[in-house]
Amino acid sequence: MLSISFRGLSFKLLLNSIHTPLCLCTNCSIRRPPSVEGSMALRDDQWRNIIETCSGLSAGAISTVLLYPLDLIKTHYQIHEHTSRPYRNIGHALFSIVQEQQYRGLFRGMSPALYGSTVAWGLYMYLYHHAKSRYARYAENGTIKHSYQYFLSAMEAGILCVPVTNPLFLIKIRMQVQTALNTKKGSPGRVLPYKNFSNAFQRIVKEEGIAALYKGVVPALFLTSHGAFKFLAYEVLKKSYQQNVQSELPIVPTLAIGAVSQVFASTVTYPYQVVKARLQQGGIRASRYTGTWDCFFKIQRNEGYRGFYKGLSANLLKVIPSGAIIFAAYEQLHKMLTKLVFES
Repeated sequence: MLSISFRGLSFKLLLNSIHTPLCLCTNCSIRRPPSVEGSMALRDDQWRNIIETCSGLSAGAISTVLLYPLDLIKTHYQIHEHTSRPYRNIGHALFSIVQEQQYRGLFRGMSPALYGSTVAWGLYMYLYHHAKSRYARYAENGTIKHSYQYFLSAMEAGILCVPVTNPLFLIKIRMQVQTALNTKKGSPGRVLPYKNFSNAFQRIVKEEGIAALYKGVVPALFLTSHGAFKFLAYEVLKKSYQQNVQSELPIVPTLAIGAVSQVFASTVTYPYQVVKARLQQGGIRASRYTGTWDCFFKIQRNEGYRGFYKGLSANLLKVIPSGAIIFAAYEQLHKMLTKLVFES
């Protein structure tokens, strides 16, 4: 009898003195004895779902905490149009934010970003694993054969995540770009529109209606292609490495593959991110856009196609380490939890 405690819940695994070697890989041809296979299959699936979710949650949290200032600078770049003092480069953006809002300004909106990233990655990895498993069940050898199935699995996971995560990321962007009020000399002090995550949520619902939490949902749905391109690239590169170099994926190749996959996906889908940020920023600047397509055409007309790639350099500086950290953290945590649960 093996008892494992997970966040206060006790899960007991009955081994029943099994002497036949068991393989826990989903693709292995070794089968459990009939007496055990039926009773253990569902429990194994449940454990794998827990492992996927916990690995995704942790990877998202780690990446957000380490790289949040770059994410904030990227968002400021995306919405910083038609201003008297446009940012000239990343260094100027960083200096301006620190000068106007002090160093604390670099971490404004971090709490909803942390909520959003942890929830998004945990839910995403659970749904992605579930979709991949479904495609694998229909394959002859129990493994995904075609690369497009990775793309479709990631698209499915992303679309199902949007209704949950869009309000979280909208609040994150609102808190990132809100500017201090009463900044003139002699004013009693600076008053921030939103005090914290819960205050922002309550005020948005009260002042703008619950539908306001889903502003930018259309480009967010388009942005599910970002995750699809990223996981497609990651799975293909990972599979190629395992087939041509070694089956074990060390941390350094994982970092490299994750970074390349993230750069590829971010460059392809970046215009969607700009449109989404413009729609979600709130205030007077957001009111000049009546919807997704209106925002798209106005950016193209007023700023040219370069407007769709504002902040790309800052974004790439963020996503290169982000992709590396997220996938490396995910793989290491996944390996550790799998060993803890199935091999202990």
